[in-house]
Amino acid sequence: MAAEFSSGPELLRFLSQQQQHRLRLAVACGALATACLIAQWYLLCTLLFQGLLATPGLTLSPVLLAALVAVMLLRLGLLRAQEVLASNASTTGRQALRRALLQSWQHRPVYQLAQQSPAALASQWLEDVDAFDGYLARYWPQQYLTVLAPLLILLAVLYTDWLAGLLLLCSAPLIPLFMALVGMGAEQLNQRHFLLRQRLAGHFLDRIRQLATIKRLQAVAASRAEVASRSDQYRQVVMRTLKVAFLSSAVLEFFSSVAIASVALYIGFGLLGAINWGPAAGLTLFSGLFILLLAPEFFQPLRSFAQFYHDKASALAAANQLAPLLSRSDFQPAAADTATTTTPAAPVVQQLLISQLAVGYPGAARLQAGLNARLHTGQCLLISGSSGLGKTTILQTLAGLLPACSGSARLNQQPLATQVMAYLPQQPWLIAGSWADNLRLLAPEATEPQMRQVLSELGLAELVAESGLYRQIGEQGQGLSGGQLQRVQLARVLLAPTAVVLLDEPTASLDNQSRDIVINVLRQLKPKTMLIIVSHDPALQALADQHWQLTAATKDATPGLTAAPALEQVQHEA
Repeated sequence: MAAEFSSGPELLRFLSQQQQHRLRLAVACGALATACLIAQWYLLCTLLFQGLLATPGLTLSPVLLAALVAVMLLRLGLLRAQEVLASNASTTGRQALRRALLQSWQHRPVYQLAQQSPAALASQWLEDVDAFDGYLARYWPQQYLTVLAPLLILLAVLYTDWLAGLLLLCSAPLIPLFMALVGMGAEQLNQRHFLLRQRLAGHFLDRIRQLATIKRLQAVAASRAEVASRSDQYRQVVMRTLKVAFLSSAVLEFFSSVAIASVALYIGFGLLGAINWGPAAGLTLFSGLFILLLAPEFFQPLRSFAQFYHDKASALAAANQLAPLLSRSDFQPAAADTATTTTPAAPVVQQLLISQLAVGYPGAARLQAGLNARLHTGQCLLISGSSGLGKTTILQTLAGLLPACSGSARLNQQPLATQVMAYLPQQPWLIAGSWADNLRLLAPEATEPQMRQVLSELGLAELVAESGLYRQIGEQGQGLSGGQLQRVQLARVLLAPTAVVLLDEPTASLDNQSRDIVINVLRQLKPKTMLIIVSHDPALQALADQHWQLTAATKDATPGLTAAPALEQVQHEA
C-alpha cells in the first residue's frame, strides 16, 4: 500500500483539504456574519440614542429601522449558509472516508481481516468515521473564525475607544492558554476512550455469538458480571472526559466574565467622570453601550472554539486509529465501481494467463508453487486434490484476497486481482433482506423478469412464487437449505456475469437433483466466461478444459519451508 498516512493529524489535514472549497466558503460566511453583527449593534445603538435619549418622544427613524431589520436577516442567512456548507463538507468527507475504508478492507489479505473482531470493524465504520463530523462541520471553520471574528470586533472597539479595545486585547490570550492546558488531558482521555469502545464492542459481540455455549456451561451469571465490569470501565473513562470538558468550559467562562466586567467598570467610571485620562473623557452613552454590546460577542467565538475543541480531540483519536489502515490511493475512485453496476451486453473473448504462481499464507510455508495455465473465454479450469493442499487458497489468491508468494495471474495483460470477477465461496453470504435485495447485490439494475428467469433456471421458482421476490430472507439465509443457498449466490453471477468466475465446491453437500441443476447452469454459463472450479465431484470433469490434480510432494522443498505439493496438470480437449 503506497502513500500511507503516517499519523492521525495528517489524515485530518488530507480530509479537510479535500473539502477546502466548502469549508473556506463557510469561514467567509461566518466572517461576513460577524461584520453584520457589528453593523446590527451599531444601528441599534444609533436608534436608541437618537430616538429615545437624544430626542424624547419615541421618534424612531424608519430608514434606520429598516436597515436594522435587513442586517439582522442578512446575518441569519449567512449563519445558515455557514452551517449548510460546513455540514455538506462533513457529509461528503465522511462518505469519502467510508469508501476509502471499504477499499482498504478489500485490499487487505483475508487472513488479516479474519484476525479482527467484526464488532471492532463495525465500530470503525460507524463511530470512528462519525467522529470526524464535529471536526469538519464545526471545529475547522471555527478555528479560523476564532481569529477573524474577534479581530473584526476588536477593530470596531478600537475605533470607538482604544483603551477598551486594549483591555479586550490583553485578556484574550489568557483564554486559549488555559484552554490548551486543559485540552491536553482531554486528548489523552479521548484516545483511551476510542480504544476501550472498540474492545468493548468486540467483547460484547463475542459473548453474544457464544450465548448458547455460555448457557450450556451455566456461565450466564459470570458472563453478565464480566460484561458489566467492562461497561463500568468504559463509563468511568467517558465520565472523566466529561469532567475535563466541563472544567475547560468553566475556565473559559471565568476569564471571559472577568474581562467583560473590567470593560464594564471602565465604561461606568468613565461615564461618571472618575476616569478622565485617555479616551475616557470622550465616552458617551452611545459609545459605551456599543462597546458593552460588542464585549460579549468578542469572547463568543472563543467560547465556541473551546466547545468544538473536544470535537477535534475526538476526531484526532479516531484518525489515529484509522490512519495506519488507509492510504491516499484508497480515496481514488475504484475502476471497478462502474463495472459492477452494468451487465455486459455480449461476451468478449478474453485471456487469462497464470504464470509460475505460488500460493500460501505470509510467514508460513507455501502450499503450492509452479502453477501455470492459459485460459480463454468459454474454457474451464478444474482444481482437485485431497484436503489441505491449498485449493481454496489458490482461489483466494486469484481473487486478490491473499497476496501471491510469487508468480502472477493476468487477465488481458492486467493483474487479475484488480479486475472485476465473481467469487463463490463454500459458505454462501446473504443479507437480511428480500430475494430481490440479495440478487441485486451484484446486479443493481436487474429487473424482476430477469430475476424470475434466473431463479427458474436454478429450480427456485417455486419458492419465489409462494410469496414473491420481496419476501424477506433471514440473516445468513435462515429458512433455506444449503443447496438453495448455493443456487441463490449462483443466481447473482447469472444476472451479472464477469470475465472470470471462481467457484469453491459448488456441488458439495447437494442432493442429486440440486447438483444436476447447478452443473447444467454452469454448462450454460461457460461460453460467456472463464470458470475456475475447486471440486472433488467427478461430474464436473466433463466441463473442464484443463485440470490441476494436486498431490503430495515427492522432492525436497525450498530451504526453510516445508515440502511443497507437486502439481500434475492434465490437459483435456475442449
